[in-house]
Amino acid sequence: MLRASRVGRVFAAALTLLVAQARAVAAQGETGVIAGVVTDPAGRPLGGALVQLDDSRSGAATGRDGAYRLVRVPVGSRRVTFKYIGYEPTTVTVTVKAGEVATANAQLVNAIAKLSVILVEGQVAGQAAALNQQRTAGNIASVIDNELVGRLPDPNLAEALARVPGIAVVRDQGEGRFVQIRGTNADLNSMSLNGMRVSTPEQANRQLPMDVIPADQAAAIQISKTLTPEMDADAIGGNVNIVTRTARAGQPLLNITSAGGRNSLGGGALVNLGFNAGKRLGKSEKFGAMFGGTFYSNERASQNVEGDWCSQTRNCGVAPSLTSLDAPNLFEYRDYPQVNRQRNGLNGTLDYLLGERSKITLRGTWNRFSDDEQRFRTRFRFRGGGGSRWTQVTPDSGITTGSQMDRDVRLREVIQDIYTAQLGGEHVASDGRTLDWMVGTSRASEERPDVLTLSFRQSGMTLGYNFADADRPRAHVSVGSFDDPTRFSYNSFTREVRNTSDNDISTRVNVSWPVTLGRWTGAIKAGLAARIKDRENILNTTVYTNALGTNSLNATSATLMRSLVTETAGRKLFDGDYNLGRHLNPGLVRSFINGNASAFTIDALNSAVTSAGGTYTVGENVYAGYLMATLDAGPIRLIPGLRIEATNTDNTAKRVAIAGSTATVTDVSGSTNYANVFPSLNATWRVDEYTNIKAAVTTSLVRPQFRDMVPYVNIQVGQQTATIGNPDLKATTALAFDLMLERYFRSVGFVAAGVFYKDLTNFIFPTSRPRLAEEPLGADATIVVQPVNGPTAKLYGFELAWQQNLTFLPGLLSGLGLNANYTYTKSDADIPGLGRSGVTTPLPGQTGNAGNLGVFYDRGPLSLRVGANYSGKFLSTINPTTPEGDTRTRERLQWDASGSFRIARGIKFFAEAINLSNTPLRAYVGDRENRGGGGDDPSYEFYKPWVMAGLKFER
Repeated sequence: MLRASRVGRVFAAALTLLVAQARAVAAQGETGVIAGVVTDPAGRPLGGALVQLDDSRSGAATGRDGAYRLVRVPVGSRRVTFKYIGYEPTTVTVTVKAGEVATANAQLVNAIAKLSVILVEGQVAGQAAALNQQRTAGNIASVIDNELVGRLPDPNLAEALARVPGIAVVRDQGEGRFVQIRGTNADLNSMSLNGMRVSTPEQANRQLPMDVIPADQAAAIQISKTLTPEMDADAIGGNVNIVTRTARAGQPLLNITSAGGRNSLGGGALVNLGFNAGKRLGKSEKFGAMFGGTFYSNERASQNVEGDWCSQTRNCGVAPSLTSLDAPNLFEYRDYPQVNRQRNGLNGTLDYLLGERSKITLRGTWNRFSDDEQRFRTRFRFRGGGGSRWTQVTPDSGITTGSQMDRDVRLREVIQDIYTAQLGGEHVASDGRTLDWMVGTSRASEERPDVLTLSFRQSGMTLGYNFADADRPRAHVSVGSFDDPTRFSYNSFTREVRNTSDNDISTRVNVSWPVTLGRWTGAIKAGLAARIKDRENILNTTVYTNALGTNSLNATSATLMRSLVTETAGRKLFDGDYNLGRHLNPGLVRSFINGNASAFTIDALNSAVTSAGGTYTVGENVYAGYLMATLDAGPIRLIPGLRIEATNTDNTAKRVAIAGSTATVTDVSGSTNYANVFPSLNATWRVDEYTNIKAAVTTSLVRPQFRDMVPYVNIQVGQQTATIGNPDLKATTALAFDLMLERYFRSVGFVAAGVFYKDLTNFIFPTSRPRLAEEPLGADATIVVQPVNGPTAKLYGFELAWQQNLTFLPGLLSGLGLNANYTYTKSDADIPGLGRSGVTTPLPGQTGNAGNLGVFYDRGPLSLRVGANYSGKFLSTINPTTPEGDTRTRERLQWDASGSFRIARGIKFFAEAINLSNTPLRAYVGDRENRGGGGDDPSYEFYKPWVMAGLKFER
């Protein structure tokens, strides 16, 4: 940690003195307590309301249940003022007696009378709830309420988060999947559920796939862009906390959604079913129950072209006259006619009020994401074959001889599950001391039960390419046959079974007590936490040779493909602009493979080596303790604190020793133990009732990715490069500075502007080096690729946001509103290695520009939305040998729209359209973004729009 020892000692000394002074004054003066609940006219609790005593500009904030508690209040007559964006301030006078609790409840009314007429009921309440929680947060944060999540067609949490200032998403098959906060890669952020870290089903990384969790499951989403000491420190970019629903007082809740739709590409169906139901039971409503469920099915399709490149430093066996080659060595047409995705989710919350000041809560969630996918691929292998050569190369075109073409099919199903269970309690003493605790478990898994890939090849071909048209790069056959199955011979077959499990047990306990330090009042808070992780990844890959034995079709290697092709004409892609060729029948392929297992010969060496490289275990225990204070003096709030985290890891992997055609697999292990100190300071200046200036200096870390830190060895027989793990990796640490100005509107909205800077140490990246003589990496490997720690990196930028209901406009225009935000980030990393001397490299995932523009109209029963989401280009992967091999994802602008109409009280019809702009996903290698008209993008993927309509019942 940067200067952690010195800064940590200063903070520890300051906090020790603070605690001592607090104890010295704890018994001074006669005081009492003021407590109550803040609601709207319908009796719904208002979370995030500002509660101020007498004429003080500081104050407390209500919880999500609308409750608040002011402690150590001097005896006598006191005025309590309640302020909430979108509602009129209300003042209540109470008499405080020594050692007693005075009750002061408040029911607030709309600040602008016409809001209830102009704005759709419930949506203004959702906006107000989110903005009030954001305004009263002690750190720099963004908050989304559940009513805001549904304003645009966002079926999963990643899509909903893409609308938040400072956030961009990484997409898979056109749907948001991973979240990047303020230019940081998803691996540098964390995700929690009700404050508890969630396990990830991903095979190698810590990032959580946010598309597993349906958006309807969240009551609110809290995005913390600066950390406070009670939060886990492993979030350099920020933390996303999902708050699930609980039963509310006074009113039962029942939401039902039923909708269907269609995908433009492939014509697949969309189905969305969901419900949430909750109620407080008993005369005193002490017991609350809330349950919800979601079923979302999306029969998608996609089409793309993709490729790989040769360059000056990777000239791929070129002819001597073409030593400065800059051309593709591989180009692919891909068709995904079946991408059947389902999201199923269940969640429940039971809570019981033990008294006025204590409650216990039991929460549980289950979410499943399944992806049943078929991929058909035609591959132009310009460099394929030992005699392949480029005979002609121009900036946009070329011809190769002695090349190859492959046709293959992959049948794959992926099932990801995430389970969580939490039991917790909150207990408040009459003098304001608090105790809260939680014990929970999170379990995640991914299963790939039977992934089949069958490939056929034609050799001795002359191939050409022309990339002059940036939107339609093309390849063609000059010598050979593009579409004759009889010219393709059986080439390869692999079968993969993969299982990943990630299990966490978490516990925490926090205590706080009120303090008065001269003119400063507030609380001291301390806590302990632990998280015990057991993780396992098992890969069982069976690789088969290109020999084909006796089988039920009496086919040979040369005739098998014609027996498995039933199409009479080639498939058309990109609205007929591409011909994929005739392809394999997936039903016949699976039937033939399952019925003719003995016809294939196992390549025992490659099977053992591949399986060993993907099998490992991780044991990681994190123990933490912290001490912090929340202090108010007039308009100033300070939150200084210190957190310490100790990490212990024990990991195992497989190592392969190759002797001839025999592989010997042994277990290897590695372990690490380290501790980090995280001082932090968050400050808020309440300039006035609607204006905040927030600043923060914080420290954080991200531990190495799971696969990077285990001592695995991945060898490819016949290849010169071996990939290995690094159990000696250090965690990446960061020192961050943040400043934010927020101005809120009474008409429910805000503007904000902020700047941020992060200084990273021990950034992890892949690099290559010559193999050491003592390394047991087989006979072929001469180069080793391994993750290592880099010296430094920095990331900085600014963030702008504007959200407002334009109620000041006349007549029908008063229903208009705007939601706009923009984030600029820039990063520089020092990455030593081959070809990178003097080269400035951005951090992976750092999106230079990201933003949203939303125009909405709410009046009476009608609600309309149009939204644009923009994500700038970013570095996707770092090539371990040369920057010319780095992959970048290009900028992307997507338009979506939604609308609803209330046809009866509590019932509305809605319609949604996603990706109206039919925006592709594009990527490129190295610095060739603009060369030759920009037509050499190796990845260019289309999805077309999809639409949905249905009914919602809300009570």
